[in-house]
Amino acid sequence: MTVEGEEFALDQLFFHVEQLRYVVVELKVGKFRAEYAAQLELYVRLVEDQLRRPQHQATVGLLLCTDKNDRFVQYVLATNSQPIAVASYDLLPTAEKAALPSEADLQRALDS
Repeated sequence: MTVEGEEFALDQLFFHVEQLRYVVVELKVGKFRAEYAAQLELYVRLVEDQLRRPQHQATVGLLLCTDKNDRFVQYVLATNSQPIAVASYDLLPTAEKAALPSEADLQRALDS
C-alpha cells in the first residue's frame, strides 16, 4: 500500500466473505512490543481508507507474535481506536518441540 509515494508492506491481507470485512494479519518473531501495535493500527487505517467500501464491515487487525505479556498488551491497546487483537503462536508443534533438546541440554553440550 502507498501513501504519497511511501510504500508499506502488509504481511497478510484477507477478506472474510461471510462478515464482509478485511482482516490485516501482522506476523512477528519475538516478544510483543508496543511499536508492533502502532504498525498494525496504521495498516488497518490504510485498508479502511484505501480498500474498504461502504457495504463492508470495519477492518480488523490481528498481530501474531511468538511471546507476549498479556498485561502489557492491555496497556498498549487501551488507547487504540482500531479493532486489533494480539495473540501468541508457537513456531513448532508440541510433538516436534518435545523431540528437541532443552536449552539446558544445549548449554551443557556447549560447555563440555
